[in-house]
Amino acid sequence: MKRLWIGVLALAAAGTARAQEPIINAKLAESQPEKFQVAFCNLKPDGKVKKGVDALKKAHEPKEDRAEKLAEAKTQILEGLAEKPDAAGWYYLGRVYLMQGDVGGVDSVFDKALALEESCEIDINQQRQNSWAALANAGLELQRGGDVEGAITMFRDASRLFDQLPHVVANMGVLFANSSRDDSAAVYFKQAMDIATMAAESDSSLISDRNNNALNLALMYQRLGKHAEAIPVLQQYLVWDPTNLDARKALAQSFRGAGMADSADALDNAMVQELAKQDLDSLDTSDIMNIGVAAFNGKQYPQAAEAFAKVVSRNPFNRDAVYNLANAYLAIGTDNKALADSLEGKDDAKAAQLKKAADAGFTKLIEAGTQLEKIEPMNEDVYRLLGQAHRGLGQTEEVLKAAEKLVGLPVNIEMQSFQPGRNSAKLIGTATGRTPMDASGTELEKKPFGLVVEFVDASGQIIDMKEVQIPAVETGAPHEITIEGKGANITAWRYHKKS
Repeated sequence: MKRLWIGVLALAAAGTARAQEPIINAKLAESQPEKFQVAFCNLKPDGKVKKGVDALKKAHEPKEDRAEKLAEAKTQILEGLAEKPDAAGWYYLGRVYLMQGDVGGVDSVFDKALALEESCEIDINQQRQNSWAALANAGLELQRGGDVEGAITMFRDASRLFDQLPHVVANMGVLFANSSRDDSAAVYFKQAMDIATMAAESDSSLISDRNNNALNLALMYQRLGKHAEAIPVLQQYLVWDPTNLDARKALAQSFRGAGMADSADALDNAMVQELAKQDLDSLDTSDIMNIGVAAFNGKQYPQAAEAFAKVVSRNPFNRDAVYNLANAYLAIGTDNKALADSLEGKDDAKAAQLKKAADAGFTKLIEAGTQLEKIEPMNEDVYRLLGQAHRGLGQTEEVLKAAEKLVGLPVNIEMQSFQPGRNSAKLIGTATGRTPMDASGTELEKKPFGLVVEFVDASGQIIDMKEVQIPAVETGAPHEITIEGKGANITAWRYHKKS
């Protein structure tokens, strides 16, 4: 049976639309069968309804004026319904609306027909689903052609006709999410999750749809800062898939976002303890990254460093892994140094041991920071990290060199998104203008320059190389950067300023 909670919304919308004018979808009209089909349920049209059905039959004949015969059929059936509102009248009126492409009319009258004659459920659902599929395919064509708004309209009409499968409303959620309309995306991912949850009870093939829509819904809530709403969605997801690391990491993030730090720490620590029992070499890269993030958030910095180092060993130019590894070493160095300082004069042996661990952390930070500089030499964080490492080791001259590089940057480049695909990859970032200075504090002239971006594989071999021009950006002003590399096996990137 058609679920009432969606049906009520559809009826309300349809009623409003018909009070003004019908919502006509030409693709719906075009998708109807060429030949007239008798209803596959217990219906016996009579009187004016029968005359309307006769006109509907003629509307299928090539020699007849279809629009004229459909208008005649609609008039006759509506007059018949005014005299006797029965299932046959409502059902065949729905068939007229299908031929006319009247989306709102179809939804409303099919509901009324089904309420009066339950034996029509299979027939009506088939009419709905066939039309839903036709509009969904039309929407996909528009989506592939880049017409996002046209696709959304087509998907919205499709979802009014049939609501027992999640695919169309889920696709609407994706379109809204990709166009930064997160509130609307959340509405449709919620609908898709609810539909898939109910349908998955009898169709196991929809379990993955249910789970994917739940994760997408939680992501939208997180984007909107609604962590309290994301928590129950993620908790339900983990009932379905208890070991999913992405969901557990997302739940810890929302616990923190909702001010539930203790719950987040407990979840992170549990993940680290469970995953520490596994051989990192047996896990894929994304799982190892999740282990590292959970360990770092749980303040278990040596375990975090071990995980991030494993990812870096597989892909030395994985920027996120190198950056996370550097921060793990910074935390190791900083924490051990603070403890060592607190024990001086109290337990010198322990203090010396902690000082040695701190120095090891800062030394490793220099290695990670140097690798990070090879990846993104125009990012402020690189030189801050290196400066902190040298300061921790008491290397004053090296601290000054890092500071000199930092203050000399004309822009701060942050790459916010790296999207690798099968045969291409896209890198998106922002160059924010700075006031560059030399070591004496004298302001330097800003000049445009070329940025050479190399798209590489896991071994660091260049797959593609692109150059983008960076203008003389005003201090504090952003300049958007988008670069696309072509080729298979692109897993990382690095850039350098053109000499």
